[in-house]
Amino acid sequence: MRGSNFQIIVIAIFGFFAAFAILVFSGILPIFSGTGGSGKPTGQVVIWGTLKSSALTPLFDQIMVENSGFRITYVEKSPATFDREFIEALASQRGPDLFLLPQNLILKHYDKVLPLPYSSFSERDFRDTFVEEGELYFDSAGILALPVTIDPMVMYYNRDILASAGIATPPKFWDEFVALTPKIVKRDNVGNLTQSAVALGEFRNVSYAKDILAALLFQVHNDIVVRDASGRLRSALLDSRTQGIRPAEAVVRFFTEFSDAAKSTYSWSRSLPSSKDRFLGERLAVYFGYASEMKELRSKNPHLNFDVVALPQPRGENIRATFGRMQGVAITRASKNVAGAYFLALAMTSKDFSKQLADNLYISPPRRDLLSEKQDDPYLQIFYDSALVARGWLDPSPEGTEKIFADTVNNVISGRYRVSEAVNVANTELQRLLPVPQL
Repeated sequence: MRGSNFQIIVIAIFGFFAAFAILVFSGILPIFSGTGGSGKPTGQVVIWGTLKSSALTPLFDQIMVENSGFRITYVEKSPATFDREFIEALASQRGPDLFLLPQNLILKHYDKVLPLPYSSFSERDFRDTFVEEGELYFDSAGILALPVTIDPMVMYYNRDILASAGIATPPKFWDEFVALTPKIVKRDNVGNLTQSAVALGEFRNVSYAKDILAALLFQVHNDIVVRDASGRLRSALLDSRTQGIRPAEAVVRFFTEFSDAAKSTYSWSRSLPSSKDRFLGERLAVYFGYASEMKELRSKNPHLNFDVVALPQPRGENIRATFGRMQGVAITRASKNVAGAYFLALAMTSKDFSKQLADNLYISPPRRDLLSEKQDDPYLQIFYDSALVARGWLDPSPEGTEKIFADTVNNVISGRYRVSEAVNVANTELQRLLPVPQL
């Protein structure tokens, strides 16, 4: 992607820690040990992120105990203001040494990252260590970030609602919702929905609607954004499969079916509250959310009788997929302590640290060796299995693509465009957002 004299200089530092990286990712070296001798980290390292400080600070404290002379400062930022504060801090030379880079901001912030050269951390070692979604951090110049967390999308369901409708098991396939919905949906005397089966069809009041659509696209082998033969990024929304069928059109058509009041699949209306609130209010049978929401759902309604399963899949597809929110630790190009930053990045993605952080957040770790271990906690087992098939995409602008996806859904349900026309417009708008020059 790019090169610089500074980057060439720091390769020597990365090379110094290469042996340490091998030990860390093989699980031989615990996270709370220094490299020994002159390899011990020194100085201060500042890291910014949106993860809870209560989950990270105790782990950083342990690293500092084992490495005297090394100081770690974690600054928790609000997701709503992180981008602005981060850019302003870098501009005024007050930026952090490292930051937590979500998968949906890779394109936005890649020029602020000091990549880890493949000579010190090989692509093969990365693939063997982390889940496939982590490969979004690959760049021609090196690895932009090392995965720290992965939060997969799952399906929560109300056990009482399903049982009352005579449904013994939650749906495993999307087509089951067609027959399931009429058994669950309830309306009042004027046709208003008083109980819903599934929150699909609208956009504004469906929590994580863009992520649900992305998951559906991944499940039918549409990666949304791909590289062409020259390595340039392009929108893949018009890509076809066998017999000219466009997966994106099939996904939009299925998604919007549930907001048509004239159909038996009618289950959701724009007049309803958010799907999350509707589920918490015990008026929605299934809710598509994230593993990290488990404790929140339980605390907000202790009487809610719910369980969790993997996200439904298309029938007949042999490759499972869900959407995953991922965070990786990246070194900033403005770091004042590159050696210390690299040491901490490796420590944060080691086996012990990764496991403890995932436990603190009650989500999945991004390491394959941890995900292969069976969990006694039945919920964690669902989260771990889902993390292995989690996917993501190079989103050029979270706000811009949110509008594109919303417009696509709204254009179809309003009758303004046919499905094929709405997808064509979405493809054009997405292509316009992709950066030039590209990664």
